[in-house]
Amino acid sequence: MTADQATDFMGCIREGEFVLMDGALGTELERRGVPFGGEGWSALAVADHGEVIRQVHADYIKAGARLHIVNSFALARHVLEPLGLGDRFEQLNRRAVELFDEAAQESGVARNTFWAAGSLSTFAANSDRSLLPRGEALVTNYSDQAKVLLAAGVDLFALEMLFDIDVSLAMLTAVEGLGLPVMLGFTCERDPGDATAVITHGGMGRQVSSLEEVLRRVIDAIESNDVVVAIMHSEAEVTDAALEILSRHWDGPVAVYPNSGHFVDLHMQFDSVCSVEAFQRAAQKWITAGVQIVGGCCGIGPAHIQGLARCPDLRSR
Repeated sequence: MTADQATDFMGCIREGEFVLMDGALGTELERRGVPFGGEGWSALAVADHGEVIRQVHADYIKAGARLHIVNSFALARHVLEPLGLGDRFEQLNRRAVELFDEAAQESGVARNTFWAAGSLSTFAANSDRSLLPRGEALVTNYSDQAKVLLAAGVDLFALEMLFDIDVSLAMLTAVEGLGLPVMLGFTCERDPGDATAVITHGGMGRQVSSLEEVLRRVIDAIESNDVVVAIMHSEAEVTDAALEILSRHWDGPVAVYPNSGHFVDLHMQFDSVCSVEAFQRAAQKWITAGVQIVGGCCGIGPAHIQGLARCPDLRSR
């Protein structure tokens, strides 16, 4: 898309339009037999299983999604370099965007019918976020990735799995001034010590933070008007509570893309994923409450997105 078409994404949002987004990519690849290593997770799929990524994108296009996140989730330098793939950093990020573009072209529907978001995430080796670089090194890594994704043609940035103040602000700094809309995605869970409280999900290298404090500090730092705040990779019940907290700090556009199911050693247990009907019920509640972008994260597949696309409440918007 051109810069003008990218701006139209926020134009649609400001006009109150509902946007259906895709579901999980990483766990969907695993569902289809792509082998995952803990240190690189979905990064290796871009290198070795592009045809499966392309098909997943195509299935979400067929399901009715308009907003799609390319498979750059695990393609930051600090993920690739320990795998010996640092010299392929630019090529792999470009390829992640190309795979979506190819899927869109093969669908026979005009590319400007969709928006492609470049994912920059807090993923680190074996999901241990304590291994993330800090300070300027982290900003530089994300900035380099964002610039490659921008040049490859993404329409917005999705900053995913935000879990603390410092990393969130580093990621926000990395994309400032690049001229694209930004979706800030916070992931959260219930506090094991207080079932009524919501905290951010720090992964294996746990950094327990109050969701309210992280939201307040990061939202205070937002300077652009082209920002969507998302609650993502969170169970539906926790998402409800997180949205209530978010409403106290943010009156701009909101996205939701929950996960369902659970992992064992970074492998999704698909028999624990919610039904299409349960996903529809939860999503319709969020849409009725004013959430403008709904999709899915880990465990949520094309059938869930297609089921949501067929909901009468969504079609009437």
